[in-house]
Amino acid sequence: MNVIFLDIDGVMNSSDYYNRAHHTLKMWLRRKWLWIRNTPRWILTGTRYKTYSLVNYIPNPKHKLFEYNFKFLQKQSDPIKWEWLSEFCNRTGTKICISSCWKWHFSSDPELNNIGWDKALTKLGFINDTFVGITGSRRSLRGTEIKEWIEKEGDVEKYAIIDDDADMLAEQIKSFFLVDGYYGLSPNTLYRIGRHFNKTN
Repeated sequence: MNVIFLDIDGVMNSSDYYNRAHHTLKMWLRRKWLWIRNTPRWILTGTRYKTYSLVNYIPNPKHKLFEYNFKFLQKQSDPIKWEWLSEFCNRTGTKICISSCWKWHFSSDPELNNIGWDKALTKLGFINDTFVGITGSRRSLRGTEIKEWIEKEGDVEKYAIIDDDADMLAEQIKSFFLVDGYYGLSPNTLYRIGRHFNKTN
């Protein structure tokens, strides 16, 4: 099988996306409203922000729900980039392995996390069984984690790494597609990956 090792930050979102998403009239009005609302606190206490104590902190139970985490993923990533990637994977039969620090986004339990990512990619337009897993959590070079995943899986014919950071191994350079974090994933990147998969050695 052909596998794409996918980063999220800087690839499926970007500086350009955040500029477009946050510089809207709605966001401007919200910032102004928060500034006005917190002014009395600033006058009385010298700070615009409410202070919290962790003594009685109770985590929001919504954080464990798939729908809550999926909406957050949608909000923090560019829908057009998911559309490009899903169209490419569905057309070529390419699988996706998440190598990003978002890999634990749906759960700290590996089994539940895999189910969450599988369901999320399906909802984002990928065909069933496109998701094949996440890389390990060694907290080392991302290239090392990818290499270990490939060795453990053993069924990888060709692979491509899409990332905006270059912490890869020298042997992975031919399969590494560096993207600009300002713009993120582009159709040109997917075109080059398609040529890489079709190239005969």
